[in-house]
Order: sequence, then C-alpha cells, then structure tokens
Amino acid sequence: MISTLLSKIASHAGNDRLTRPSRGKLLGGLMVAMGVVATMGMVGLSHASQDAQFPMPEGKTYIEECGGCHTAYAPGLLPARSWIKLMSGLSRHFGDDASLEDKTRDKLTADLVALAADSRAANALMQRINAAIPASATPERISKTGFFNFMHDEVSSSIWRRPRIGTPSNCMACHTKTEAGRYHEREVHIPK
Repeated sequence: MISTLLSKIASHAGNDRLTRPSRGKLLGGLMVAMGVVATMGMVGLSHASQDAQFPMPEGKTYIEECGGCHTAYAPGLLPARSWIKLMSGLSRHFGDDASLEDKTRDKLTADLVALAADSRAANALMQRINAAIPASATPERISKTGFFNFMHDEVSSSIWRRPRIGTPSNCMACHTKTEAGRYHEREVHIPK
C-alpha cells in the first residue's frame, strides 16, 4: 500500500498538472497508511514485550528456595492446580526430597497460586497458556506443556544435549533473565 502511494507520488513529482484534489487524496492516503503501519508496530512491540514478561513472587524466598536447585520458573507457566500439586509433593520432587518448613512451603504455594496462569494476575500470554491446558490435566512439567513445545519446536535435540543445557527444563541456560520472569526472545543466548 505504501509502496503504491510512494510510486504515485514519485511519478507525479514535478508534475505541475497534479490538481489540488488529487494531491489531497494522495497525501491523505499516505497519512492513513503511515498511521496503520505505526499502529501495527506499536501493537506488535507491546504485545511481544508484554507476552514475554511474567510476574514473579516478591522477595528472595522463591529464588533462594526453588531457584537454588533449578530454574525459578515463572508461576504463569502453569495453572494453580499444578503448583498446588507440586508444592504438596516436595518430599518426592522429581526424585529428590525438596521438603520445606510448613510456613515457607505455604507462603511459596500462596505466591505461586496468586501468579499462576489461571490467576487474576494473568496477562494475555498466561491466559493463552492456561486455555491450552485441558481442565482435567494437572501438568507438573512445564517442558511437557503445549506452550513450551510450541515455543521450542525449532530447537533440535542436539541443542538440548549440549553440556551447558542438558535438559529442556534448564530454562536459565538460554533464558538468562528467568529470575525476573523475562523470557524475551531477543534475550535468548544458546550456549555452545
């Protein structure tokens, strides 16, 4: 659309016979086209930056207790029922005993549930993640969700096997700002 308008302007450049009404149409069309492109750009940028950002629990407890052993995953990657199940089974957490004091576990569970994919705090991406998980399912592995698989469908198995990555659940190997809930594609650094 813009190229058509620009070529029309270029073809009429220096043409004194271009009437005032046709100039107005040309400039009006160009302004509309520029407005559409600018709006698309702003929507696209805000959508992309917003979608790559997840709210994280406040304070250091989540990062210290959970992030001390593995990625401190953004709560918005799973629904509340998944976090409740995970936190209630810490004595057998993927083959390890990750038990916490009751007070700490209860606080972390409340924080995770409050920021889960199906919470009131859910942004548009979190809502889409939740909508893609059947209500009858309670996923315990983020790397087994449809969203994860969709976002990583171009990552070959050889990349997952790299020593500094090792497994799809090691988000922080490539997403260097996971502790801040940031999964921006432009911030991805895949280790060699």
